[in-house]
Amino acid sequence: MAKNPTITDEMEMVIQQGNTLLPDLHIRPSDLANPTEAFLTKVYVHYLRCFGLRVDPPFNVDNESTDTSREKRVFLIKLCRQVERIVQVTFPNKTYTYLDIIRPAPKKTIKTLDPLFNYLAYYKMFKRSVLMPVEESIKTREALIAEITSKRCQLENRKEKAATVKTDIENCQASINELHEELPRAQAEVAKDNKTCAEQRLEMDSLENQHTELTNQIRHWEQLVVEDDEVLTLKKQIEDISQDIENCKDELAGQEKVFNDQRHQIETNLNMVNEIEKALEVLPSNCLDEYKENLKQQELVEKQLSALEAQNQKILNEIETNNVELQQSAEQFQICKHKYDEECQKLQQQIDARKTAFEEQKKTEEERTKNMEALQRQLQEQELMGKMIEEMFLELGKNGKST
Repeated sequence: MAKNPTITDEMEMVIQQGNTLLPDLHIRPSDLANPTEAFLTKVYVHYLRCFGLRVDPPFNVDNESTDTSREKRVFLIKLCRQVERIVQVTFPNKTYTYLDIIRPAPKKTIKTLDPLFNYLAYYKMFKRSVLMPVEESIKTREALIAEITSKRCQLENRKEKAATVKTDIENCQASINELHEELPRAQAEVAKDNKTCAEQRLEMDSLENQHTELTNQIRHWEQLVVEDDEVLTLKKQIEDISQDIENCKDELAGQEKVFNDQRHQIETNLNMVNEIEKALEVLPSNCLDEYKENLKQQELVEKQLSALEAQNQKILNEIETNNVELQQSAEQFQICKHKYDEECQKLQQQIDARKTAFEEQKKTEEERTKNMEALQRQLQEQELMGKMIEEMFLELGKNGKST
């Protein structure tokens, strides 16, 4: 019986394609004329590995003995399904079953290997131009996902830091409230001391005037009469008054020093208030409302100072005690001011750091958006190329059918 020349030509073409694409197999005409399960399994395993698929048979492929284990059957069924999917790229209605591999027919085998080898040839031809951009896009996407995950972790850390900064702001606000409470008392004490110094200055001026008048009288009496007991008594009084004046001068000098210290402290407090007002610009609006309310209360207290001054005439006997207390208050105020300055500096540094981090994150988001848009354009171009290749395969399949 003569062989069909069409089958022979087709067989030779399949053998040539197979040996060119899979040189390790060394396909012979007898392999296609009388195909076996072992031969087809070996061909399909090598074929799928060319696409980078992991195909590990659970049995010895070169063993021609009959193996009816369940693992072998499952493996061959999966292998047939994979081959069928690849063949259906060109011939959508074509099937390849488990029986076609365990009981292979020469014609069905050749008709199956022909589109498989054609598909592999086109795959190798366009692999670099199609798969390389896709692989790069996938790597870029994975890198972007990793970067997004990292940014999310950084965002969580920044949220925690923001909560800490909020707590620090509340602590600073509490310190500011304490300083506001200390400031009116210190100003009231300084005003009292100023009142006392003014009164003592008036008394000293009065004593100096009396001393001048008595001195003039003594000089006049010394010119008119000779010294007697009255003149001696008068001189003694003058000496006592002079001594009192000197004592008052010394006391006034001490009080002037205290007044200067207190005035310096008030200037420092005013500078502190100015710094607090600047700091309030970056604080929440409720803090500013509380500060305005404190200023209103301070104005009310200042209006009541005249009534309070009338009730504090006995401050002369308590000057030393008040000086000690004022010094202690000044030291505490300096400590609080130093603490407040440090906290404000830390807060400002944290705010600057958050602004810088926000700007950097904004720039990073813009760059990521641009990268995603570029990646989307690349994916669209690759989809168009893939559709073109599929259409090419379909066209080749139609040409194969017509042939």
